[in-house]
Amino acid sequence: MDRDLLILEQDNDILLDLVVLDLVFNGVPRQIYIRNSHFNSMPDLIEERVEYIHNLNNSISPINQLLITLRFYATGCHQLSLAHFGGIHKSTVCRIIKKVTEAICQLSEEYIKMPASDEDIRRVQIGFFEKAYFPRVIALIDCTHVKIQSPGAINAEIFRNRKGYFSLNVQGAVDSSYKFLNLVARWPGSTHDATIFYNSLLRACFERNDYPNCFLLVMKPKITQCNR
Repeated sequence: MDRDLLILEQDNDILLDLVVLDLVFNGVPRQIYIRNSHFNSMPDLIEERVEYIHNLNNSISPINQLLITLRFYATGCHQLSLAHFGGIHKSTVCRIIKKVTEAICQLSEEYIKMPASDEDIRRVQIGFFEKAYFPRVIALIDCTHVKIQSPGAINAEIFRNRKGYFSLNVQGAVDSSYKFLNLVARWPGSTHDATIFYNSLLRACFERNDYPNCFLLVMKPKITQCNR
């Protein structure tokens, strides 16, 4: 028994020495935390769209393509930095981001949609009521500016918003869990929020009474008149 305890203590001492040596050679990590494993099983719908048909020249796996693209979305860093981070060429990073973005956009109609059935509408209404005590609300809508580079040409200035930079004015509708139900991303930054809403399909749906006994909660008081 004593011999087993002695061996166990020696093993623990060896592991501690290895940890100390790792800190000496590699330094202390800037952040120490446990990451959630969100990508243990990547959706097949994304994988089948970005996977290469061959494995020549060590083609990049679909999961790595997705991670590179998501890192670009999250940080907005230069593609050259991503290339150094992933050990690939800058032009490859550019092609990956374009390819994965197109694959994600092809899934928008399947995942970004207003509730259709009575059961889905009721579920969204209950979510808003449980969170903020708003009755009969099926969506919260607002606009935000997404910064872009100047598109140039004679119409470039219509993309300059009131804050002075070039952007797209994007209208989004979300449920109580901040899941997008509707997106309109085609208007230049100089466009007023009310103009986007007045010309949107979502407004037309409410005017046709496609969602009876439902409210659309808007952030701008000038367009609340279209609630039903």
